[in-house]
Amino acid sequence: MRCLILAAGRFDDKLRAEIAAGREPRLDVFELSRVLGAQSIDFGDVERSRDPLVRLAARSAGKSAAVAMLGFQQRAHYDAFFTTGEDIGLPLAVLMKAGFAKQSHTMIAHTLFPAKKQAFFRFARVGSAIDRVLVYSTSEERLATDKLGLPAAKVERLYYHADQQFFRPQDTALEPDLICAAGQLLRDYDSLVDAVRDLPVRLQIAAGSPWIERPLEPRKALPSNVSWGRLNRFELRGLYARSAIAVVPILQNHYQTGIATILEMMAMGKCVIATRTHGQTDTIVDGVTGVYVPPGDPLALRRAIERMIADPEGAARMGAEARKFIEKRASLDLFVERLVVAIQSGHAARNGS
Repeated sequence: MRCLILAAGRFDDKLRAEIAAGREPRLDVFELSRVLGAQSIDFGDVERSRDPLVRLAARSAGKSAAVAMLGFQQRAHYDAFFTTGEDIGLPLAVLMKAGFAKQSHTMIAHTLFPAKKQAFFRFARVGSAIDRVLVYSTSEERLATDKLGLPAAKVERLYYHADQQFFRPQDTALEPDLICAAGQLLRDYDSLVDAVRDLPVRLQIAAGSPWIERPLEPRKALPSNVSWGRLNRFELRGLYARSAIAVVPILQNHYQTGIATILEMMAMGKCVIATRTHGQTDTIVDGVTGVYVPPGDPLALRRAIERMIADPEGAARMGAEARKFIEKRASLDLFVERLVVAIQSGHAARNGS
């Protein structure tokens, strides 16, 4: 089976070198390429392309759609497609359906709740051009089967991942008053800042994402016990290691927002306090591997922070259980294994074998 991976982002030699030097975590795209012996196309290939259709797609619909176009143009050389998100997978499915493509297609769906994404299934009927839809939450699984009409055999819920080799417990001494928070998408940092205001703790917010270029700035003046700034992944790992507890505050939404950050913190053996949103329900076991709080509730968040800072032994127990969860269910290597099985089973289903 010749597989082509279509990926959102830039996966170049510079990034490979950073990973080899231990400055960045391993990435699923590289690991999957290695295991399958697969080729990949990403934003860098789009930027280098001189094909008029690819350039038109990039200008009119964005780089992800252009990745889909570029991959579709090379379909004769491959038996299977794997798309790293619906931003690529849905446009590819439209092209495959219109072009009667015979390749199998396995797609990760981060969230299908937006109406414009559901329209691909309701009106363009792209479900026939996708053999496996991989989702990260129960809410997404139910949406795909109950509302979008995908057969249950095509939909698989799996845990997202952290590189358990890069993100792992360290010998670094804990700073008992230090709390860390990280990430950018749909973060409720206003509630977190309000929660720690006047508490005898230090909060460091690493506001940023490796997938979002636009910086995130504070919406209002920060109290003296809060610092704010973007960190690279190596620096972020150091912050995790020093922190007594970790917090991922999230605005209410249906997407499993914050999952990468939560799993990185859990892999470091941290007690994570996270917001239980509609989409963020399948990772933390409340009181066992971390703590859930209601969305938009600074008081509940404050009480959870006070409770865990005052109970370092309890926080350490939760952190140890969180690490076990990563090793058993949510490591990068397990994730790649599950992707391989999904791609192979989807390919077999399309070909009747």
